Amino acid sequence: MHTDEIQQIVDGLAERLGRSVAIDDPTLRLIVASRHFGDEDACRVQAVMLRQLDRRVTEWVLDHGIADFEGPGYVPGDPEVGSSRRLCVPLRCHGLLVGYLWLIDDDETLSKEEIDDAESAAEAVATALYRRELLNQRERSRRQELVWALVSTDPAVRARAWQEAVDEQRLRSTECMVAAVIEAAGPSPEAGPDATEAALALAVENAVRTQPAASTLSTAQGRRALLIMAGVRRPSQETLAALAARVLRELDARKAPGIRWTIGLGSVVSRADDAALSYEQARLAAKAAVLLPELGDIVHWAALGPYSMLLKLPPGELKPSSCPLSLLRLVEQDPGGTLLSTLESYLDCAGDAARTAETLHVHRSTLYYRLSRIEAISGVDLRDGTARLTLHMGTKLARLTSLRSHGMSEQ
Repeated sequence: MHTDEIQQIVDGLAERLGRSVAIDDPTLRLIVASRHFGDEDACRVQAVMLRQLDRRVTEWVLDHGIADFEGPGYVPGDPEVGSSRRLCVPLRCHGLLVGYLWLIDDDETLSKEEIDDAESAAEAVATALYRRELLNQRERSRRQELVWALVSTDPAVRARAWQEAVDEQRLRSTECMVAAVIEAAGPSPEAGPDATEAALALAVENAVRTQPAASTLSTAQGRRALLIMAGVRRPSQETLAALAARVLRELDARKAPGIRWTIGLGSVVSRADDAALSYEQARLAAKAAVLLPELGDIVHWAALGPYSMLLKLPPGELKPSSCPLSLLRLVEQDPGGTLLSTLESYLDCAGDAARTAETLHVHRSTLYYRLSRIEAISGVDLRDGTARLTLHMGTKLARLTSLRSHGMSEQ
C-alpha cells in the first residue's frame, strides 16, 4: 500500500520535471523508480536491474557524506563508477533518515523551482516511508516474539504460539517441524551489529522465497537467526541441506569481511510439542560448526556423534582442564600433536590396528610404537575398556577446547 503511494508521488514528479526519479533506502537499496527519460546512467540501470548498487559504488556514494545532508545536495559524477552528476534529497521524518530521492542532473539544468518541487515530493515520500517503517517494526517485533515463543521451554507458551501462528495464517500446518540456527563466527564487521542483523534477516528472507507459502517463519537477532520450517510432510535431509546452502549463498553475496556463517539443523519432529527440542539441537549443531570448522558450515544434529553430549556442558566447562589428566599428560609431552591424533584415530577405529594404520597412512609397526608411547606417557592401558572410553571422549573434548592447537585438526 505504501509502495503504491510512493510510486505515484515519484511518477508525478518525474512527469513534471521530465527526468527519471529514484528512491533508495538508507543503505542505497532501490525502493521505487520512475520511467526513464533518456537520462539514465550505468548506476541507475544497475540499481533497477539488481535493486542495489555494487558495493564499491555504494561506498563511493556514501563517502560523499549524503547521510549528513540537511537538504538537497549534489554528488559529482564519476565515469569510473558509471555515475553521472545527480541531486540527492535526504528523506527525513521526525528526525529519522528513511532514504534518499535522486535526480540525475548531468547537464546542471535543474532550476530552483524544480529543486523545490523535488523537496516537496521528498517530504511526502518520507512521511509514507516513515509510516511503512513503523508498520514494519511492529511486524518484525510480532514475528520475533512469535518465533521465539514457538520454541519456548514452557509447554503452555509453546502451544499457544503454535495456535496463534496458524490463526494468523503465518503457518499452514504444524504436523512436522524442524529448526535451523544461523550463526556468525568471527569478528563483527566495521558496519556494526545492526548491519549484520539486517544482512542476516534479508538473506534468510530471500532464501525461503522458494518454499511453499506459510511454511517458514524466521527472525534475526544480532549475529544469530532462527528459522522454523513447518508443514504436513517431513522434509528430507537433502531438502534441508539445499535450503541451508541457499541461505549461505545469500549471506556470501553480501560479503561481510571476516565473518564465517554457520548453520545448525535440528531433527525433524512430528509434533509442535517437540519444537523446543529441535531448536536446542540446532543451536548446539551451530555451536559445533563454529568450534569445529572441519565439520563444515552446515551441520546436522544427527551427525554430531559424541559432540552432541559434550556440547551440552556449560560454556565454562569447555576448557582444557576439563580433559582427563591422562590426556593432558599426553598433550604436554606431544607438542606436535602426532600421538594425540594417532590416539584419536585408533579409538575412532575401535582399536582396529590395521584400519588405523591405513587411515593414518603409516606402517603397522610405526602405529604400535606410537601406541606404546601413548600408554607410557598417559599411564593408561589401552586394553582397558573404561580407560579407552575416557580417552576417546577426552579427544573429542580436546577438539572443542584450545587443545585443538596441538595438531588435533589433522588426522
